Amino acid sequence: MGALMIQLSLGSLYAFSIFTSPLSESLDYASTSFQILGIFAVAIAVFALTVIPAGRLQDRKGPRIIATIGGLVVGAGFLLASRSTENIAMMYLSYGVVYGIGIGFGYVCPLSAAVKWFPDKKGLVSGIAVAGFGAGAFFFTQIGKVFIDDYGFSSALLYLGVIFVLMVVAGAQLLTNPPAGWSPKGFAPVVRGTGDRRKIDYSCQEMIRTKCFVFLWLMFALSATAGLMMISNVKNLSIYLDPSKTTMVVAEYQTIAGILALFNASGRIGWGKISDKIGRTSTLKLMFLIQAFVLFGAAGFFFVKPTGELIQFLGLTSFASLVGFTFGGNFALFPSTTADFYGTKNLGNNYGYVFTSYGFAGVLGALIPGILAGSQSGFVYVFVAVGIASLVAFGFATMTRQPMLLACGARAVECSVADD
Repeated sequence: MGALMIQLSLGSLYAFSIFTSPLSESLDYASTSFQILGIFAVAIAVFALTVIPAGRLQDRKGPRIIATIGGLVVGAGFLLASRSTENIAMMYLSYGVVYGIGIGFGYVCPLSAAVKWFPDKKGLVSGIAVAGFGAGAFFFTQIGKVFIDDYGFSSALLYLGVIFVLMVVAGAQLLTNPPAGWSPKGFAPVVRGTGDRRKIDYSCQEMIRTKCFVFLWLMFALSATAGLMMISNVKNLSIYLDPSKTTMVVAEYQTIAGILALFNASGRIGWGKISDKIGRTSTLKLMFLIQAFVLFGAAGFFFVKPTGELIQFLGLTSFASLVGFTFGGNFALFPSTTADFYGTKNLGNNYGYVFTSYGFAGVLGALIPGILAGSQSGFVYVFVAVGIASLVAFGFATMTRQPMLLACGARAVECSVADD
């Protein structure tokens, strides 16, 4: 419950598109400009980078106090943003930097604690722990739009900030790590022989020296780029299909973005559960292939640009939802894979380093549409580019093997073991 309360609030990050039109009006920039989309990209990048120190502190101090700090910082970010709606530099500082820091502090705590409580179901519990992050966009897209319409943009930011503080701080009080040596009833961890000196828990210094870490980082970055591109451009994609229907775009956007958010949340649980059955890397390969297929299909759809409001709505909704479903899987698979490969003792810190790839993906997800979507067939090129990126991620997944360090006195030697 604590994890879901926190993640629902932090998932408001994915509702950024409801702010693009008010920001465009107050700052006098186009809603698709680098200046507007860059705010979202900065928030993603700061969020990802903050997970490293937040994870380290969480491993030392426990999840409750760090998540509480995260909630207070999130509220501060929205308070500052409510006073910065006519100043783009302050909006970058408040929403991009301060809010991003708050998300980073809050995000890693429930995830790390949950995996430690459920070592026998790492994939499923990782998905459940972060499902709220995906679903949060659905709820706060609707709530945020109502607030903006009824109270104005500035007041809406303030009211949302108050809600987020209350939810995150309350959820943080429910978090705790299990006692040392705790194990769920009936769980039988793998027992190693007396001559097996493989490490169970890796430090971050040991982890980043393995090839597997590099592959995990690259796969996460390439796969997440597609989802972040879609999340931040649903409204622009709707206008791209038919520029004449701008009066209907707001209602359509809310519906499509909400459905995408639900698929994002369900993908986190679904892919996590599948990975507990067939293995992490096998699930990653399957997910990347499906994602590439969907993205190339979307490229064909936007190349044809079919006429008819219903066809356009159903097509965009279908492709956005499927991308959201595969995108969500990243947030269940990569933390559970990190826990499998490098142990749970330092999971907060170790996953923080893996998660920096998400920040890189946030920048790519904002820049690629800005660079490629300007021409007549611009979004076709965008979908082809991220589809190719998904295939490259599949290639890395085929080369990923669980690392093995032998504890040899002061030295650690990397070896290779069979996959899954």
